[in-house]
Order: sequence, then structure tokens, then C-alpha cells
Amino acid sequence: MEIKNIFLHHIDVKNNSVSNIELDGTSINLNSYIDSLVKEVLEQPNKREYSFKDGETEIKSSLGSILDNIENLDSLILNNAKRLLEKEKKSQERMSRLDIEIQKGSLLHLHFVKDNINQIIICKVEHDEVLSETNFDIIKGLNTKKKVFKAILVFFDDSNNITFNYVFDKNSSKYWWDDFLELIQKNTDDKNTELSLNEIDKVLTPHRKIFYADFLILRNSMIGHYRNKDRFNYTELLDEVFRNYTPINSEFPKDKIIKRLEELPTKKGFDTQFVITKKKINKRAQHKIRLAHNLYLNIDDYVENLKNLIEPVEENGSKYVKILSSDGYDFLKDLLK
Repeated sequence: MEIKNIFLHHIDVKNNSVSNIELDGTSINLNSYIDSLVKEVLEQPNKREYSFKDGETEIKSSLGSILDNIENLDSLILNNAKRLLEKEKKSQERMSRLDIEIQKGSLLHLHFVKDNINQIIICKVEHDEVLSETNFDIIKGLNTKKKVFKAILVFFDDSNNITFNYVFDKNSSKYWWDDFLELIQKNTDDKNTELSLNEIDKVLTPHRKIFYADFLILRNSMIGHYRNKDRFNYTELLDEVFRNYTPINSEFPKDKIIKRLEELPTKKGFDTQFVITKKKINKRAQHKIRLAHNLYLNIDDYVENLKNLIEPVEENGSKYVKILSSDGYDFLKDLLK
């Protein structure tokens, strides 16, 4: 990786100020920080794809100037930083009613070449105030462990045209991608919710017949994940629902299913980070299980902790189903008197 240009500005919403931070491009520590920051952004599995709005929007227009390293680039980058300050101030005014405070940080512009491809990262990084060990003065510095709040990574072709970009922001802050960067989401939240849910369901469904119990539990957990979360994070879904799952049937192809799921976003074109639209959760965990002649167990929708409520038991040559239910107990106790 070759670093072409780097700029850092501290954004102080409280004091309504933007301050330039001089960087020593030859510093080993700085280059190490940049290497790890770029790696963090590039390898971040949960991103969202956007396109820039039509016309000469401010941030988009500045990208060509960064690539060309124009003479007054410093002032242009400063304008970007001032733009972020204004957007954060307005956003903070809206959020103050909810007692929410925008995370403090600095705006980093980085132009670099990797694998002969021009790339630009614009990101908000953590900028801490700490006590000096020598004289206990308050000093500011970049956090080497918690680096990125929000970032956009833009790729360019040989003619410096934008080929594609990704946005990383775990909170999907509208002031960042819409107000500041002036982007349009490639997929809406509605489309992402419906498409991802349908495609994951398609991966599970072929295993319904042979591994019904595992299928039922995983599908139930998957639908519950969508119902209980407001923001979707694909890595979180895979970890909580699939990777942490212990199969009932030892032959259940858990690893094979996870591998297919890992490939889904790229193959099927949904984002790995978005706001879940509840009205688009069109799947219901409906299942009808035959217990005996004219006797069925109906599961109408997502059931929390299903595995802890129903247990198949085999004792003394007999097989039966044990269900934890106070309501059912009281009803059946009276019914079967």
C-alpha cells in the first residue's frame, strides 16, 4: 500500500470548531496506525453499498481534487471538515431531545494506492483526551485500539472514475451518509430485509425433511432475530443463530450451511448492514407436528427459547414430548379429569 495523501481535522461540536492536526508522514507509528485502520475498513464484513447523488455534490466533487493533489487541496479538505461540523451540529440539535450525544472524533481523509487501484477513505476516527504520564497535562491523540466510527471507502478505475464504494457505520447515521456524504442507498431497508430473509430461508429449507428438528429451531431463531433487532448486522446473525448453534442431529451439515450463508450477500446482492423493516418480515414459523391420530402440535409463529420449552424424551422404550407450559398444564388438568 502506498499512501499518497493524508489529512486529519478534529471536529469539536461543543465548541463549534475545526482544528487541523499536523501529521508527520514519515512517522513509523503513524504509518502503522494507517495500515491497521485501512485493514479494519477493508476487512469489515458489515458494509453497505451506496451511490453518490446526481450532480456535483460537495464531497463527491472533492474526490477528483484529492486524486489530482491540486494546489489548494488543504483548504478544500478543510471545507469538508467544516461541512461535517455543520451536519453534526444540526444532528446533535435533533438528538438532544432524546438525550443522545454524537460521538466525538476527528475526520480523516486518506488517499492511497493498493494493488494498482486508487482508493480514498474518508472516515471519522476516535480522538481521545488523555493525561500525559510525565506532567499530567491533557493531551489529544488517536486511539490505536478503537479506530473507526464511520467510513466511506471509494474505489476508482484508471480514468479516476468511481467504480464502487462501501460505507461502514454500525449506527447507519443519516447525517453521515445522507447529509454529509450525499449518498443514495443502493438497496432500501425494505428490500434488504425481504431479500436477505428470503435467501437465508432458501438455504435452510432443503434440510427440512431430513433434519426437521434442527431446521425448525434454526428457522425459528432466525425469524426471531429479525423480529427482536432494530439494526441488522450479518456477522451478528451468523454468530448468534448459526455458529453458536449445537445441532440435535449429529449429521446436520452445520458447517456447509454456514459456508453457503457467508457467500449469500455477494451472490444475492443484499447489504450486510441495514435497518430492519418489520413490515417486510413476511416469514412465519408455522409448523404442524403430528403427535398421534387427530392430535397435532401447532407452532404459529416465532417462539422465544423454543428449545427450552419442548423436549423429546425416550424412557423405558417409550417416546414422548415434554412441553413446559403453565397454561397448557392448567387447561389439560381440567380437561382430562
